[in-house]
Amino acid sequence: MRCTRWLAILIMAATLSCNGDKDITGPRGPVIFEISPIEYAAISLATPLGNLNPPGHTFPSNHMGFYLKGDAHHPVKAHASGTVSQLHYNEGFDDYAIQFKHTATFYSYLDHVENPRPSIKVGARVQAGDSVGMATSYLDIGVIDYDTTRHFIIPGRYHENSLHCGNVYLYFAADVREHLLAKNTRTSEPRGGKIDFDIDGALSGNWFLEGTPVTWEASSWLYGDAQIAFVYDMWEPEKIRIVCGGSWNGAPFCDLVNGNTPDPAGVTQASGFVKYQSSHGGKSYVTAVQLLEKRKIKVEIFENKTAAAVSNFTANAKIYVR
Repeated sequence: MRCTRWLAILIMAATLSCNGDKDITGPRGPVIFEISPIEYAAISLATPLGNLNPPGHTFPSNHMGFYLKGDAHHPVKAHASGTVSQLHYNEGFDDYAIQFKHTATFYSYLDHVENPRPSIKVGARVQAGDSVGMATSYLDIGVIDYDTTRHFIIPGRYHENSLHCGNVYLYFAADVREHLLAKNTRTSEPRGGKIDFDIDGALSGNWFLEGTPVTWEASSWLYGDAQIAFVYDMWEPEKIRIVCGGSWNGAPFCDLVNGNTPDPAGVTQASGFVKYQSSHGGKSYVTAVQLLEKRKIKVEIFENKTAAAVSNFTANAKIYVR
């Protein structure tokens, strides 16, 4: 959950095979996560989906996480029975990402596991409660559920971990889920968060600089400079956030909108030239945007300006598409 952790996430995603390469025979459907991978007492905060932390998380993140208490090494346990399908070493963090296959259509993963047990090898079978390794400051957990598909307008721009991202809390047994939700300070439904805000014909959601290739890497940090999002805060989803991975002075940034209006879900071609006022780093910014077409917007970000001082685009404006 550190600001540099996105690099490990991308590397892990790149190592995970696509569904077409996986064995889809045998039992299908989700399983119940029987236990928490971390003792409740060790968790200081459990996050929802949708973390925003550009340039790695310009778009809402596809996993939840646990912030852990102190600097102790906390035991990590398998949350459900399954087979180790991927084991990836995160060189920059000296820890591991472990993916588990539970059924032909349901996978989960733990990231930032330290000192994995010698028994944790690709192909090894684990049972719920088995020791997996240790974690110190944080532990991430994500779900890939092929019976679930998130709504992104151009699916080809997203890795399967996002396309088939499950709401992690919902897979835990009811008693475990309640304990974990007690560590999650988000009060709005869904308590487990949300990552897909795309609305066709409206501003809400993820946008790519025109010319960005249609590959899953487009939504990764590799194209952070080409990403901008008009989405919502993961803790207080009634609050609008503009998230920019790069390409502008002042980027990357993840700004709350002054006055919290207009709602991106309601901004359409009919809205015309729209302005958002925000600030970060001691400076004021205006993000001007206009839907030119259903899936094309014009954007310009003005530094040290007020909304009243911005009336039109300049030659510095950029075109973004879905």
